[in-house]
Amino acid sequence: MQNNIVACARSWLGTRFHHQGRLKKSEKNKGGVDCLGLLIGVSAELNLPFTEQDETSYSHSPDTQKLREKLAHSLQEIPTENIKAGDILLLSIDDQPQHLAIVSDMADGLGIIHAYAPARAVVEHSLDAWWREKIVVAFRVAFS
Repeated sequence: MQNNIVACARSWLGTRFHHQGRLKKSEKNKGGVDCLGLLIGVSAELNLPFTEQDETSYSHSPDTQKLREKLAHSLQEIPTENIKAGDILLLSIDDQPQHLAIVSDMADGLGIIHAYAPARAVVEHSLDAWWREKIVVAFRVAFS
């Protein structure tokens, strides 16, 4: 399933960034999604449990405690040193844990797929030292 999460997330690459968006790009539409919307979209496509945690009534600076609680409700927290492709990261941006990314596997190591406002799109790049320092907590989809 971890490989399916990464493959599904990659199918969102190039979808434009849009706060509170939930629409994947298509041939006729550039779509629009933010970091939570990407996680919700991937969860919906793969019928994963996180979909039920969706809401779109958050500000550009979300309630970080509420976000972490929602993640912990549907996902299993794991030690950050054990992350692998398909895991979910809560990252600190502007000194607040408020950004989400999906860990991917790249030729040169781990990467992340995320809806990144400065890039104005869903992008994938290396999980380098700069991004690793921003990891607050990691989660894995728990399968029964």
